[in-house]
Amino acid sequence: MATLAVAAFTWVSITQVREEQDISRQGQITDRFNAAVDNLGNASLDVRLGGIYALQRIMQDSARDQPTVITVLSAYIRTHALRSADLNTAPNTPPNDVAAALTVLGTRDVSRDGSALVDLRGAYLDNADLTNVNLTNANLDGVRLGHADLTAANLTNADLTAANLTAANLTNANLTNASLEGANLTGEALLGEANLRGAFLEHANLTGASLAGADLETAILVNTNLTDAALEGANLRYAELEDANLTAANLTNANLTDANLEGANLTRAHPEGANLEGANLTGAKRG
Repeated sequence: MATLAVAAFTWVSITQVREEQDISRQGQITDRFNAAVDNLGNASLDVRLGGIYALQRIMQDSARDQPTVITVLSAYIRTHALRSADLNTAPNTPPNDVAAALTVLGTRDVSRDGSALVDLRGAYLDNADLTNVNLTNANLDGVRLGHADLTAANLTNADLTAANLTAANLTNANLTNASLEGANLTGEALLGEANLRGAFLEHANLTGASLAGADLETAILVNTNLTDAALEGANLRYAELEDANLTAANLTNANLTDANLEGANLTRAHPEGANLEGANLTGAKRG
């Protein structure tokens, strides 16, 4: 009995110590968080950068605080990545602090996100370097990413509705189930080998875009403008291309098995070697 009593007392003591340590640790993180947020409002760029990287360290040290950090840095980017009213003075690239915040969000451990989403709606991010970033589930509605480098970026389930991706580089990007409704992908945007399975591209403009080798299986391309688009070797199996404009599109060796091309404009398209087995060409314009 005496032994059991000692063991019980020891266990209670250890538990109390652990609880006190946890409370102390959380208090320290709270202090660090408050200091970092204060630094974000500083006039000095160096101090703001210090605040951003301090928040990154907090995310790494405390999984429970990552959703809050995501919300704070998303708001920071939205308010600091604004386009000047004078188009001639629009920034060529995002400011250094915005670029740093983007890197922190794009390299986070997404398994710790919880219910938080990276929210960059309407941000002006032309020419941003977003190579290999992870923006899974991000809200990029109306964002400007003209000439941005998104090579191998993970944009799974991202909302890119009405986004401006003029001349953007999305080579090898993962856009599985992403929403690109009304997005602008003109200016010879690069989507070679991109994964666009299940992507929603209704009313998107991909005039002159390069989609060679892209995977568009089950993608929705209803009323999508693919004039002069390069689709050599692309996988369009089961894709919905109803009323899509494929005028002068290059479909050489593309897989259009069971695709719905009802009402599509295939005038001057080049389907040499394309697999159209089971495709619905009802009302399609060809010639």
